[in-house]
Amino acid sequence: MNRRVAGALGAWVALTVVAIALVATVNFVRLRNNFEADARTLHRVVSQRADQHDAHLTSLAAVLASPDHSLATFRAVAEAVLRFYPRITAIGAISFAPVPGWAFTTREVPSNRPSVDELAAIASNLPAGQTIVLAGANGTAAYHLVKRLPETTVQTNALVMTIGARRLMDPEADLPEGTRLALRDPSGHELVQQGAPPSPSGMMPVLAFEKELGSRSQPLLLRISRSPVMSELLPPIAIALVAALTGIGVILASFVLRERRAAREAQARASLHEHQARLAHAMRVNTVGEMASGIAHELTQPLTAILSSSQAGLRLASSLSPDPNEIVGVLDANVRLAKRAGDILSRLRAYVSNSGPVPERTSLNQLVRNVAELVQSDLERRSIALNLHLDPGAPSATIDRVSIEQVVHNLVRNAADAVESLPQERRIITVATFFDDGSTGIAVSDSGLGIPPADLPRLFEPFFTTKPDGMGLGLPLCERLVEAFGGHITAANDPEDGAVFTIHLPLIAESRKEAAE
Repeated sequence: MNRRVAGALGAWVALTVVAIALVATVNFVRLRNNFEADARTLHRVVSQRADQHDAHLTSLAAVLASPDHSLATFRAVAEAVLRFYPRITAIGAISFAPVPGWAFTTREVPSNRPSVDELAAIASNLPAGQTIVLAGANGTAAYHLVKRLPETTVQTNALVMTIGARRLMDPEADLPEGTRLALRDPSGHELVQQGAPPSPSGMMPVLAFEKELGSRSQPLLLRISRSPVMSELLPPIAIALVAALTGIGVILASFVLRERRAAREAQARASLHEHQARLAHAMRVNTVGEMASGIAHELTQPLTAILSSSQAGLRLASSLSPDPNEIVGVLDANVRLAKRAGDILSRLRAYVSNSGPVPERTSLNQLVRNVAELVQSDLERRSIALNLHLDPGAPSATIDRVSIEQVVHNLVRNAADAVESLPQERRIITVATFFDDGSTGIAVSDSGLGIPPADLPRLFEPFFTTKPDGMGLGLPLCERLVEAFGGHITAANDPEDGAVFTIHLPLIAESRKEAAE
């Protein structure tokens, strides 16, 4: 029972671990898919905002290129852009001539922006219409867009737009735990760093997304990384539910397996009983040939006596003065001889038939005498002496007489095979009945060479035999027949010589009382 419980617990633990691993894998795949979807959405939004900067620069350049090229109009458009797009912190216009260094800005020039002369020098080296990104000073989260205007634009040669990268990333947005955002300019400087860097571990892989913005003028690199937390992969409720479900599954599986095992065992027992019944029937049929000579001899005696007695009766009846008493004596003798022949045939018919055993109280002494009558002719032909030592207490047992006669007959036949090759004075078989400490039984012993010690433990194994032409089924069948009536059979070597096979049968109540007296 403990082994079965331990096995069930082990199966439950193993299934729980596997189920938890599957839950963690499914949750990780879900988190990874959600992370990639959110990262691509953020990348698309930031790219669209960067494209808006190009559009604003194009609009401002169009204002300056208009026929009236009014700086007041330029200022109004720039102020509108600054008002509606807080991430744009400054817009300026730069002129190379006639006054070098002349500049116009819509807002106070940030301290982190390059000087007007530096911007003019940079812009002068750009082809008309090109836009470049200038990194802000170290430690600032801003960058500058410088666009060279066509030569047709009067008094203005370039535009400068300063952008706060932090607002480009929506700093007010709540980031999941363990998420970090970073935006780098083309020089590799990180303009924005939001969230703590994830701390990778052996069990929790880091999710990462890295891609440049879709704007051609602002090739900023967006990097998003995140390390999932254990509670996301394995919520406590999910763990408890998995443990409960696997426990229920193990209990149901154990119940189903136990039922199936019981059904298989019952089927195996039924098949074994059917097989044993067939073996017993086959053994009885196979032994008929060996018994035929003994049965024929037994029938010849009463039939010969009946013939002689009947002939004598005919002579008496044909005499001139028949004696009725003599004729009655002849008829009485014929009746007794006919009954004896009938008993012999009934024993043979019951022995060969495949009907189930019918236990009844049986005298063991009479059972041994019946077997002796059956084997006497064969033993005489082989010059083997059969000694009967019958207990005067008349032991009896509740058995099927034919089945136990079959067992005793098989043991006597084996004993005959064991002594047949010995000198005639040693060809002796003894069959005895006995009472012994709460049981009764029959012992069959011979004066042969005994059983090799190595063979003794295997005598009752199916298909184990020491005979060249044996099948190894006789003794196993004898054991099953005896056990069917609550007894058992043992084999041992006699201390003097030969082997002893003993059939132990339970005493019935009356026999136990008589044995005690």
